[in-house]
Amino acid sequence: MGLWIYMGGLQSERKLGNGLLEFCYLYSFIFDTVNQGLATLAFFGVGVNLVLFLTRVLQQDNADAANNVSKWTGTVYIFSLVGAFLSDSYWGRYKTCAIFQVIFVLGLVSLSLSSYLFLVKPTGCGNEQNPCGSHSAFHIGLFYVSIYLIALGNGGYQPNIATFGADQFDEGDPREGHSKVAFFSYFYLALNLGSLFSNTILGYFEDEGMWTLGFWVSGGSAFVALVLFLIGTPRYRHFKPSGNPLSRFCQVIIAASKKWRAELPPSGDDLYEVDGKQCVIAGGRKMLHTEGFR
Repeated sequence: MGLWIYMGGLQSERKLGNGLLEFCYLYSFIFDTVNQGLATLAFFGVGVNLVLFLTRVLQQDNADAANNVSKWTGTVYIFSLVGAFLSDSYWGRYKTCAIFQVIFVLGLVSLSLSSYLFLVKPTGCGNEQNPCGSHSAFHIGLFYVSIYLIALGNGGYQPNIATFGADQFDEGDPREGHSKVAFFSYFYLALNLGSLFSNTILGYFEDEGMWTLGFWVSGGSAFVALVLFLIGTPRYRHFKPSGNPLSRFCQVIIAASKKWRAELPPSGDDLYEVDGKQCVIAGGRKMLHTEGFR
């Protein structure tokens, strides 16, 4: 009788543990996808009509406006490299996402305030019929600082949030492995829904001259995304960064050049790091030996 009660207690504890684990990765699943949708809405709420803003509000001609937006977009992708490097080498994905989201919010708030106080003057200008007046160098400089803060924040955040979400699922567990596949589907669904909203509703408001309203909606969306991300902190799975990858990259190139004539053993027994579950690189994961990469 005592053994039966003991075994029943173990099963109950196991069920409770599994239920808590499922809740944690389901929580991460929902919050990461919603976070991505809101952040995408915020970014495209600025980027989708930036050429019009430069021509109607800052009085630039079409060629200069398009050139400035191209430089800004390229800077976003350059900052993506910076964010990815800092995440993998030193800060880790969670810290990198949090820091760059804060920068993103600060840039959007700065843009909203500068538009409300200085740029969209007189009130109601910036639509197709009523272009805005001239602006001082300080006002224009504040605008550029704001949009490049947005570029830095979004660029550093974007390459890490998807991989951070994937970290919340254990590929070794069949259920979590299936949820990981579903996560990416819903993740990109959220991305496209955020882009759709910003390109339609926010794009309409801004085209009608309600620039400040559109920027404040973007800033509020980014702030809510940041809050949701931080709320989930205790439930996330965290992985340590693996250090500067450049030295390991060089080691791989040198080792590959020395052993390019080596033949693969018939079985995987002689391969390095076959036994054990842990990778020797801190924060890394072992790659499976597959026939596809034989």
